[in-house]
Amino acid sequence: MSLPHPTSLSDDRLAVLQQFDSLAMSELMNRAELMDRSDRKFVFHRDLLSAILLDCVADYHILEMGGHRYFDYDTEYYDTPDWQFYLQHHRGKANRYKVRRRTYGSTGEEFIELKHKTHKGNTQKIRVMGHSLESAQSLLLEHLGGDIVQQLRASLCVQYQRITLLHKSKNEKVTLDFSLRWSAPVEASPETEWTASHPQTFENIVIAEVKSTNLHFNTFQQIAKNRGIREGSLSKYCMGCLTIYPTIKHNRFKQTYQHILKIEHA
Repeated sequence: MSLPHPTSLSDDRLAVLQQFDSLAMSELMNRAELMDRSDRKFVFHRDLLSAILLDCVADYHILEMGGHRYFDYDTEYYDTPDWQFYLQHHRGKANRYKVRRRTYGSTGEEFIELKHKTHKGNTQKIRVMGHSLESAQSLLLEHLGGDIVQQLRASLCVQYQRITLLHKSKNEKVTLDFSLRWSAPVEASPETEWTASHPQTFENIVIAEVKSTNLHFNTFQQIAKNRGIREGSLSKYCMGCLTIYPTIKHNRFKQTYQHILKIEHA
């Protein structure tokens, strides 16, 4: 199991985490694996994290494993040399995909994951345990086709830490991601037209994501609204691409990204 860095959260935030009733991974998976769900994202300054967590204590359990209540995540994304997945998101295309390799800090397991944003707006996630794309060759070929699979190469790396909450009575999961660090892959494709910058760390933003089969009745949205936090839609992949490849096409994302930068540098 990958354990969190001991100084990643201040004492007051660690104290708030201890106020939650805990939840085991097995119960989380049984109740809310949510491989087909709708998502909503909220971005706020890290200074609000303790208050947000306190607002959640009464209604949510917290994932705990090995005595730890937040965990390291390590993700490597894949795209084509012409950035097909990123540009599909930029155009707002329905039925779009993302491919990634993710190491889950809560268990130490690695998966190749395919995320599909359907024309109905919900997100389907399919995954195969493994470290390389070859582990999920059949899955990728079925959904993307041979031409796309053949072109896939590492495009972006992101590390962060995550707190996972599950509503006590609703099928609603909330993830809170912080200490985000983006970088270009070690073996970045030489064919890309965009030059990568140095690794970038965002220490002041928290990305909260609500995942549910019914977002019309979610609790976290009201908590965010009460704190004056507005909903945003920029994915960590697209946000990382804007950060690491600053000349990449981004006009559709510009306003949201500027809002995130304003929070980070507040």
